[in-house]
Amino acid sequence: MPLSYSQLSVYRRCPKQYEFMAIKKIPRRISSGESFGSSIHNTLKRWGDLEMLCQSKTPAKNQLKLFSEHEDAALKNKPLELTTLLTMFRECFIAEGYGNRMEMDAALLRGEALLKKFFAWWKRETRTVVSIESGFKLEIEAAEKQTKEPIILSGRFDRIERVDRGLSIIDYKTGEPQTQERVDNDLQLSIYALAAAKEYGEPIAELRLLFLSEDDITERTTIRSESQLRDAITSIRLLSEGIEHSDFKATPTREKCRGCPYREICMFRMI
Repeated sequence: MPLSYSQLSVYRRCPKQYEFMAIKKIPRRISSGESFGSSIHNTLKRWGDLEMLCQSKTPAKNQLKLFSEHEDAALKNKPLELTTLLTMFRECFIAEGYGNRMEMDAALLRGEALLKKFFAWWKRETRTVVSIESGFKLEIEAAEKQTKEPIILSGRFDRIERVDRGLSIIDYKTGEPQTQERVDNDLQLSIYALAAAKEYGEPIAELRLLFLSEDDITERTTIRSESQLRDAITSIRLLSEGIEHSDFKATPTREKCRGCPYREICMFRMI
């Protein structure tokens, strides 16, 4: 069964949280932060779909897979303007997760301010979009490849653009900007580099995290060396092995437990 980066990330954060989520499948309520992030991602997916339709009157075969006839008809007559982007946000907004109407209205205003910043960023240069929300499956040989099945990772690229030196892989974030050092060692971006190289067979010029907020758009750009990619594969194997062996020992800290959706039922919590 394929693993996703988000599953690996949860397991690395706390194996017990992974057990609650993926093994015991304990239902939980979506948080306001998750709801807001999904609203922004869904909006930017529709915006990217519109970009791809506008790039060519005859979309390539892989582009056509993105749209149903209904979606195509709904998008094709819309201009690439700020009013279109803001309308998309209203249509994509997820109301679940907010404590009351006041919080929801504040999130709507925050999202509109954020997308105005995104639009200004987007307009700075001409962009050639290769794919939007395209899925991938990455096969990694197990450490004991003679006796074990390969590890399958599944995921999606938020956005891929073509630049002079190859492909630019872009991932959206609605949280606080990370340091350059953290981005340079981010496992998710390493997975994207490995997957994009196999999916597209082209040089990966850069990996970009785009941190979106109503105050500013912060870009963090990085690359991956061969040694970094080998280290990432080692990390993936170790995490996968822990999951396979049902090693779900809790690793609590006050910071981790404070943000855990299962803190009320976990006997190991530190709160």
